[in-house]
Amino acid sequence: MFGLLRVANWLDQWLKERVGWPYNTLLGLALGLGISTTVKTIAVDIGSPKQLATLGIALAFQTALLINQLAQLYQFREERRARRAARKSARAQSGHA
Repeated sequence: MFGLLRVANWLDQWLKERVGWPYNTLLGLALGLGISTTVKTIAVDIGSPKQLATLGIALAFQTALLINQLAQLYQFREERRARRAARKSARAQSGHA
């Protein structure tokens, strides 16, 4: 189990480093589509309390994942801005404006 978690973490970090923001954006869009599908399913299955509870839990979980993904995208953008500002500052200090 921990080996799988380690591989998943490595792959996630590798994709973030190599692909960057499109990777996070794609994950966010996929989660948004999953939430949309869950909401549509809830509308169809609203007659069954057990199915409604299960779908509600799934929707809450997907929403939490989407919030996490959006936060990661924000962090990626902030880190990118900081790197750009640092490069710009270094160029200005070295006289290569």
